[in-house]
Amino acid sequence: METAKYSKSWLVTTSIARGLLGTENGERLPTIKEYSDIFCSSRGVIQNALSALQHGGAVTLDIQGKKGTFLKDKNEEKLFKHAGLKFITGSMPAPLNTYLAGLASGICQAMGGCPVPFTFAFVQGGKTRVDALSRGIYDFVVVTQSTAEKFTRSAPHLEIAFSLDQSLYSQPYMLYLNRPGLSEIEPGMRLAADPASTDQWELTQLLCQDKQVEIVQRPYVSASVSFLSGEVDGVVYRGDLDVFLNELYSLPFTMEKRISRKEVSVVPIAPAKMPGFQLPVVLVNKKEYGMSGVIRRYLNSDVVAYIQKQVIGMQMAPRFF
Repeated sequence: METAKYSKSWLVTTSIARGLLGTENGERLPTIKEYSDIFCSSRGVIQNALSALQHGGAVTLDIQGKKGTFLKDKNEEKLFKHAGLKFITGSMPAPLNTYLAGLASGICQAMGGCPVPFTFAFVQGGKTRVDALSRGIYDFVVVTQSTAEKFTRSAPHLEIAFSLDQSLYSQPYMLYLNRPGLSEIEPGMRLAADPASTDQWELTQLLCQDKQVEIVQRPYVSASVSFLSGEVDGVVYRGDLDVFLNELYSLPFTMEKRISRKEVSVVPIAPAKMPGFQLPVVLVNKKEYGMSGVIRRYLNSDVVAYIQKQVIGMQMAPRFF
């Protein structure tokens, strides 16, 4: 008889199955006591879960007495059924530039090797995505290393599963001021920034520190529109000036005023002020036992980096499915 869903036995079995999906053949498994501590469950429930996975043909275990129990072989299709995973969902920013389009394409193509469907939610604001991850809405989110480190310090249930080495989250942030010839923020200016966009918000605050200026809260895209319309004097934004202005000029609505390119000062921001702002990382919820290993198994960072470079170099069209 199939174990009732959401019973303690079912929850333990699905969690162990997820953990085994990310385990390589030959690796040592946690002991019965370690599993018991992890799931706050009795030894009998743990032993029954492992027996069910073996008898169902999902895994073959090599029990070596005091040396421990090792994974000898696994059937991923059967493990996925025991793991209760019908699909995997991730979230990252909307692919509004070639860097993010390439990153999204790479992740989607890499996750295409997963036996269950992968779905992507494009959501602006690192804080918004991390909050949704904490609530169990997503299985993982992509944020910058800086954002991930900030939230893992205050939320111990979150952890960085791995970084997407060789990939770039996006172009570096630049400071845009709508007055020509300026090299820094001046007293009395107004800058727009999005509190939900963790890196942009913190960087804007850092640049405005000890200056007599006003920071106006606006969603990330709206902050750019506020700059273009002259409502504010400056904005911190990723990318070069031409791309920035082209994106804004293409917006499908009219304004009484639009600043021109010759009115804009572009101020580079020192790399020392942006540690970890360009490295994308995969953030997971530790409460979802085993998901880190599952995602790591299919989300190959080399594949992601290769595809991102192809999209940036216009050798490949973006593909988000």
